[in-house]
Amino acid sequence: MRKTFAFGMLLACVAAPALAAPKPAKAPAAVAAPDVVAAGGLVFPSAAVGTHGSALDQVDEIVKTMDARLRKAGAGGIGNMMQHTIYLKDGAASPMDVLGRFHADARKLAPSLVGLPSVGTIVRVPEFADKNTLVAVDLFAGPGKTADFKRIPFTFGPKEIVETIGTGPVVFTAGLEAMDFQNGKLVPGIDEQIDVIVAKLDGAMKKAGLSVGNMISHNLYVTRGTDPINVIEKFHAATRKYSPGLKEQPSVGTLVVVDGMAVPGFLLEIDAIASKDDPATLKRVPFTEMPMDIAKTVQAGSLVFVAGMEGVDFDKGGKVSPDVMEQVDASARKIDASLRAAGLSTADLVKYKMYVKKGNDANAVRAHFRKALAKLAGGKQPRAAETLVVVEGLAGPSLQFEVTAVAAHR
Repeated sequence: MRKTFAFGMLLACVAAPALAAPKPAKAPAAVAAPDVVAAGGLVFPSAAVGTHGSALDQVDEIVKTMDARLRKAGAGGIGNMMQHTIYLKDGAASPMDVLGRFHADARKLAPSLVGLPSVGTIVRVPEFADKNTLVAVDLFAGPGKTADFKRIPFTFGPKEIVETIGTGPVVFTAGLEAMDFQNGKLVPGIDEQIDVIVAKLDGAMKKAGLSVGNMISHNLYVTRGTDPINVIEKFHAATRKYSPGLKEQPSVGTLVVVDGMAVPGFLLEIDAIASKDDPATLKRVPFTEMPMDIAKTVQAGSLVFVAGMEGVDFDKGGKVSPDVMEQVDASARKIDASLRAAGLSTADLVKYKMYVKKGNDANAVRAHFRKALAKLAGGKQPRAAETLVVVEGLAGPSLQFEVTAVAAHR
């Protein structure tokens, strides 16, 4: 099997021994993450999670929470939302009902979203850290006037969101799937869906005056039962057909296995961030441990985007411990080493997103990762916004933890 993507040593992951039962762990006292951090021309909130009531009640709650956080931070409220990801507990409600409620709520608080929408996606996950949570939202926002964001609408597709939105040095895409909205058709196989999605990505980039080669970060959401290694390989092969330069100037990225997206037939959905600058001019930190299809970090403006770092321990010859907390420690060290190679440290983090495989104590994992970051930052918890997502799995069957991040030169 070819070694691909920045999930570390994938062969080691696939061939690693069966997952041992997670060890009980008592979580240290939690240090609350900030509600919002602003840096590099973007605004990074921590995720808003529902705490009571039905899934639709929780949609009302998370929209109000996010709006209040952004207003308090001087970031204009939810009308300044640029990209959003909605996480829905599988089976808790219809994804389409949740989407409808989310957009209706957001537009009540920010009527400007009717004419000036964001990009976004929705994925279904198995559970949340809090057993009462049914819905959560994570997002990027922009400062200033929302009319200044450059939006490109879908030619065919949903009207509640746009295809791309840009501000400063970056452009965000909506979640892209294989649905042919013009003809109402969906190809059934994963290989065919990858081809359709990458063609959509190419079209979206071209309409924004860019190319697939301008992609600096991407997320691959794979429906459970789909082979993630195949997705990784096919995705990179497809993107390089449109932009061969990605081989030498790759993006960062990650893959997680989820329960599904808005429609049961969607086997894969991606969203991406692109830079408006010439890809050849961007600073990157490559993987040196082994050949990879993505970089460890890519810098756009003053922001540094970090690839998904999982529990493959490069310090121990690429081993994958069956202990989730040891995987957390390995991930934290890899984030730190990658940032130091980019001229930063964990103290410069502005946002990180943790993915925890279901079956683990997500709250204990969160606390352990915070402690690991603080240790690497000289005993002080980095002031970074935070999101935690429980997923069905990661790229390899023995992986239990992965974290993506954004840091900033300030």
